[in-house]
Amino acid sequence: CGHLVTDLDSIAGAIGAAALYGGVPASASKVNSETQFALDYWGVETPKPIEELLKADPNAKVCLVDHQQTSQMNPAIQVDNVVGVIDHHALQSKTIVTDKPIYIDIRPWGSMSTIIGHTFLTHNRRPSKSVAGMLLCAILSDTLNLLGPTTTEWDRLMVAVLSEISGVDDIQLLASQQFKAKSKELATMSAPALVNGDQKTFSFDGAGFHGDIGFAVVETTDDDAILNRIDELLPEMVACKKEKDLSCIFLAVVNIVKLHSHLLLCGPTEHALASKSFGGDVTMDGALMDLGGRVSRKKDYIPVITQVIKDGWKKPMNLGRGLSMVDVTQLGKLEVDPNDPHANVKRIGSVLDSPEMKGKKSCDPIAGDVEEEKKIEDEPITI
Repeated sequence: CGHLVTDLDSIAGAIGAAALYGGVPASASKVNSETQFALDYWGVETPKPIEELLKADPNAKVCLVDHQQTSQMNPAIQVDNVVGVIDHHALQSKTIVTDKPIYIDIRPWGSMSTIIGHTFLTHNRRPSKSVAGMLLCAILSDTLNLLGPTTTEWDRLMVAVLSEISGVDDIQLLASQQFKAKSKELATMSAPALVNGDQKTFSFDGAGFHGDIGFAVVETTDDDAILNRIDELLPEMVACKKEKDLSCIFLAVVNIVKLHSHLLLCGPTEHALASKSFGGDVTMDGALMDLGGRVSRKKDYIPVITQVIKDGWKKPMNLGRGLSMVDVTQLGKLEVDPNDPHANVKRIGSVLDSPEMKGKKSCDPIAGDVEEEKKIEDEPITI
């Protein structure tokens, strides 16, 4: 079973691992449009929800794929029932801890599906055409068509092997089709869906900073369509930050064709930490930072932030809290929009949507902000 906010690599990896080791693939949450494209393209049935499988067999043994942090694990899974981990991410905070030894296969490759494909070969097994096709699509997704910074020679090798097994002659066409499928869904998603969609939480305990940071990523072929909605996204980021009790929250919008990204900054703390970590040009009244060719959360974003915090970064003194000063009880509630043909969830009754708040910039101090507004010469915070 893959991680919450499931993606193509976690679904394809679960399908591949089940075929390889004789298990049953499971999904941790609803699949996205890119994953659905791959499932339909290869004629593969969508894995059943893990909750449904565990309800039928509460003591079923579980192998985690594409993650190993409890914060990303479906809550229906009991740690005592985890017997394996197959992953390609760093071992960071909230990594699963078990009482007994379990099977572990973690490799620094661009995709977890690359590991599964490689293991098929080392076991002298040949995956079926459909399984090979799913693994192929997952590798193309996670490595941004082998152009992303996490790509390794092993990923390139397995793409060549899997394309031969699955009968794919034009890899570029397949990648283009699945990327378009991903972007098509984004155009209809609400602000809460975009902010919470592909968001992961990372815990830090440095000398100067202690807390959780939420980092969301939106990968698209049309970044302008997302960035044009920044006035919707910033208040929702603030609401998400408050509701999840995060110290910081970021949203990176990645153009997966141009391999270029921008970072949304919803408050002074985010601006200060991003400036220290990335130092990109800031526009849109301080709400948008150009990250250039940094496109990977796993390699370009979190490791840099982690190092900055390890080096002793702390929130500048007398830093205004901006919109984050709003009390959580004033954020309204999430409801399905009855007028939306896609049944998207939207936020209703939030004070952040009031005319008074809409006129304020994300880093402006608001009424009730007890901290003194002050300019810091080294790192400007008035946005």
